[in-house]
Amino acid sequence: MHKVHRRRYLQGVFLALLAASSFATPVCFAADATYMRASMSLDEPGEKTGLFISSSFEFDLPQALSEALHRGIALYFVHEFRLYKNRWYWLDKAVVKSRFIIRLAFDPLTRRYRLSYNGLSISFDTLEQALPYIKNIRRWRVAPATIIKNAEDFTAELRFYLDTDQLPKPMQVVNTGSSDWTISSEWITIPIPADVVSLSE
Repeated sequence: MHKVHRRRYLQGVFLALLAASSFATPVCFAADATYMRASMSLDEPGEKTGLFISSSFEFDLPQALSEALHRGIALYFVHEFRLYKNRWYWLDKAVVKSRFIIRLAFDPLTRRYRLSYNGLSISFDTLEQALPYIKNIRRWRVAPATIIKNAEDFTAELRFYLDTDQLPKPMQVVNTGSSDWTISSEWITIPIPADVVSLSE
């Protein structure tokens, strides 16, 4: 009899936990930044010779981030590139790691949006005008022109994300893991075109 009561008690506990789990707060993931396209080229006109990346991502700015921006909190967006040399006998070797950082801020006095990157800045009247310059970049020099000797020996990857480490510390603690406060993509493998390889040898 004692075993029967114990079994019923354990069953009751299990059912209670199962019911509670159905009301639990769902796990929050980063808002998606959707990869659209990317390309690799050499020697962009007017630029120092090198290996260049152009990339495009699409995302919606969460309402919480938009409100934070209008309260004077700057947002930092990152296009990140890495180039690995493939090694069958050991872990792949990272030969290039580069980040293109774009700072977005709102000036409540002028009611204008300011983008800053690489020591340059540009202002916009609306957020809709500014966002395409964050989502799409061109002529980003990531490495010397001679870095790739054989396409089969290398893997090129790219991703985009909001750098939450740049948010004020209290916001980092309170909003960690919330999709309203994070934007990111997966690492995307991008093709290495033949003309990049042939011209770099």
